[in-house]
Amino acid sequence: MLLVAVVTIGAVSIVVVGGLTLEETREDTEDVRIEQVFVELEQNVNSVALGEGSSDQTNFDIRTREGAIHRKDTGRIEVYTQNIDIANESFGSIEYTRGETVYAYQAGGVWRGTGDDAVMVSPPQFYYRDGTLNLPIPIISGEERIDSGVVNIRKNRTMSPINRVGYVEGELVTVKIHSEYYGGWADYLRKHTSERAVSVDHANETVKVKLGRPILNGDFRQGVYATGGDEGDVTVQSGNAVINGPVRAEGDVNVSGAGSITGSIESGIESGLYELDPAIEWKVEGARNNSSVLTPNNPGNNITMENGSTYFYDQDIDLTSNDVRVDLSDGNVTLVLDGNISLDDADLEINNPTGDAAFRVYTTGNFGLHNAQAGYDNNSSRLQIYGTSDMQVAITGGSDTEFFGTIYAPRDYPAIDDDEENEAALSSQSKCEGWDVCVVAGSSNLVGAIIGGPTKLEQNTEFTHDPYLTNVEPSLQIDDQLFPPPITFLHVSLHEVELDDGDEDERLALS
Repeated sequence: MLLVAVVTIGAVSIVVVGGLTLEETREDTEDVRIEQVFVELEQNVNSVALGEGSSDQTNFDIRTREGAIHRKDTGRIEVYTQNIDIANESFGSIEYTRGETVYAYQAGGVWRGTGDDAVMVSPPQFYYRDGTLNLPIPIISGEERIDSGVVNIRKNRTMSPINRVGYVEGELVTVKIHSEYYGGWADYLRKHTSERAVSVDHANETVKVKLGRPILNGDFRQGVYATGGDEGDVTVQSGNAVINGPVRAEGDVNVSGAGSITGSIESGIESGLYELDPAIEWKVEGARNNSSVLTPNNPGNNITMENGSTYFYDQDIDLTSNDVRVDLSDGNVTLVLDGNISLDDADLEINNPTGDAAFRVYTTGNFGLHNAQAGYDNNSSRLQIYGTSDMQVAITGGSDTEFFGTIYAPRDYPAIDDDEENEAALSSQSKCEGWDVCVVAGSSNLVGAIIGGPTKLEQNTEFTHDPYLTNVEPSLQIDDQLFPPPITFLHVSLHEVELDDGDEDERLALS
């Protein structure tokens, strides 16, 4: 009897386990079938949206009572550069829920699951290759509920907002996708661009893709180059202020009093120079997350940088009576700074230069120098400061103030208004109201080149262009690991496609 009981229990167990296995197999088969139905829908919708035909039909054969099929308007795509909003549209989705699993068609792709757990079943309409991004996006409209069976597909219109800005080299292009299936989008986009290009905002169910390599398209052939559109003026006034060398301005060049300019003058020139904001933004973010980047040491409150290294500092360098000391004996030294530089009676010393080595600073903030020296005497290429379009520069003080170097911070508009004080000014007497760049007070001496915003020189200051700089190329020191993939051409088109149920006869034929 015991043996019979054991055999009976074993037989029952086999039946139960076998039943569970069969049930799981049926579930898996049904999952695959539903995915295939959605992929067929995708192929037909994309064919109408992106092809020549204006209408089609598909057999959307879900054949289940577990849930309704809904059209939702939750997805949205935004495409923009620093200066242009290219597209901002809801693209909708077709969604079906079976048990705890969601299946969806959205923007030309098929997805399973939601949130960070979503996975791609079939790829969306997002193609990036060799610097070209194509975004032909189907936008779904129609009834809020669709029944299983024949679905009519009709193309309503095509919108192509990108025609005027297809060439985007030098721009930073952002594609922002808000979607319930953002996890699947993120995985797909990482594979087709790079890890560096994609960021995820889980709280807002949003994925961002950034593409583009900033181009540094200027040089140091002018002593002073004022950008900022029509307000990008250069003024030399009062005392014996002088610029020795060529001057160029997008606005006007004004000389008054005993001021003078000894070189060529060009005014009302459209610079075409790119702002460095995206480049510096990426440098800061990359340096912050790079374990090989060092933090400047400051024993005795003097900051030292050396050994051909790259440094990152995420606060202001604000020194009084202490120095920044840079040793170039082992090659280039780079500082990526998320903050201001304020040197009040504090020098920026460059020592032991070798070859073409330079100290390059990439900063999000301002540069202020007062009663201090900065750079390497008689070779202004050794100090190169690169700033954003908001950078303010103030060099003030008496004969103790000297600057040997370059500043490169072009802009499309002035950083401050006419009645605003220059935040970089360290002198209590000279606040440089209304000027992005000012060299004032006493007998300051500058040698090099400055590309910035509206620029003013006054009193007995002297600025001399270093002719050696005509052979020096400004450098962003682009690291492939820090920047997203490049982009040259961008093509965005939006195709509105309407979905609704087929007629009753068609549905009866399927049942």
